[in-house]
Amino acid sequence: MAPNNGADPKRSILLTAIALVVLAMPTVAVAAGKENGGHGGPKVTVMTRNLFLGADLSPAIGAATIPEAIDGAGEIWNEFQSTNFPERALPLAREIKQAKPDLVGLQEVALWRQQTPSDGGAPPISPLPGATPATEVVQDFLAILLQELNNVGAKYDVVVVQDEFEGELPVDVDGSDATGTGPLAVFGADFDARLTMRDAILVRKGTKVKLGETAQAHYETRYEPNVGGLVIPVDRGWVSVEAGVGPFEFRFVNTHLEAFGDPTIREAQAKELIAGPLNTQEQVILVGDLNSGVARHNEPEQPGDDLAFRALEAFGMTDNGAVQSCCYSDLFDPTQVFDHTVDHVLTKPGLETKDAFVTGNDPSERTPSGLWPSDHGGVVSTLQLTK
Repeated sequence: MAPNNGADPKRSILLTAIALVVLAMPTVAVAAGKENGGHGGPKVTVMTRNLFLGADLSPAIGAATIPEAIDGAGEIWNEFQSTNFPERALPLAREIKQAKPDLVGLQEVALWRQQTPSDGGAPPISPLPGATPATEVVQDFLAILLQELNNVGAKYDVVVVQDEFEGELPVDVDGSDATGTGPLAVFGADFDARLTMRDAILVRKGTKVKLGETAQAHYETRYEPNVGGLVIPVDRGWVSVEAGVGPFEFRFVNTHLEAFGDPTIREAQAKELIAGPLNTQEQVILVGDLNSGVARHNEPEQPGDDLAFRALEAFGMTDNGAVQSCCYSDLFDPTQVFDHTVDHVLTKPGLETKDAFVTGNDPSERTPSGLWPSDHGGVVSTLQLTK
């Protein structure tokens, strides 16, 4: 038997246990620090969501004459009715509730109004002097979505909303010139339909994110189609809010770049964005439908589609979003899949992405009448802020 040398075995075991606990304490403290943000800062979850205005506008904005535009407007109106936003709003609200984003950037937040009988439309499209804008609300996508969010127990407030493109035309919904009303009855104008496009930012009630000043602006560069000899200004723009979690401040920007016309239009809009709200020493989180991407997003679909995204990358914006968020050409087709990306979450300086995923691509989200929630998917990203 080895000599004891006066040592107490029980005391040695106790001291060893204490030493192990002491050595473990710094590791536990570091882990706790990371859980609470640590030097990397707290986490914030953001979402970009294109609601789909309800119809393809090509039949009207691509028309060569006013009579063709009235027929095209009828096609648009009938498609808008069939894509049933009040029904689509429920799965959209459920998406947002499940993702629980602190801030949401919404695009194509349509407001549809009508006027019966037709008085010939309204400026800038109407060829008739004295035509007045329609005021009867048919569907307000923002009000409908907010109500559905409340119904599913997801409490969100509107931070800022901006009107973008607006147009009003007489519409021929039944395809018959014999049933027309008003001064353009000969062309089958059944009533006037008015579309106002909007972009908006929502904030979750109870979020740790505190908000400050908002800002908004339209792009100077815009698409201006000629409809029957009338030039139609298609306004696009951005909205933003100053935000922060404790001392970790950032600017949250939401935009929708042009979808139609020459791709250099959206490139120029991206450069306006760079010279505007992105031109700051603050951390910036940009979300939106950029209608642009690069090869890793399966873009460009058409030559030049990558120009806007490349301009933002060259400026130093980092890609923090999930891919494959676009687009369903037919909301009723259950076989549709997303195969490219135009909806993005970008940051500058680049933040660490803790999680990122796409919504709106699960067949179980389809409505009772078989509609996908939107023609786009939502992109949700959880980011770790830095000072």
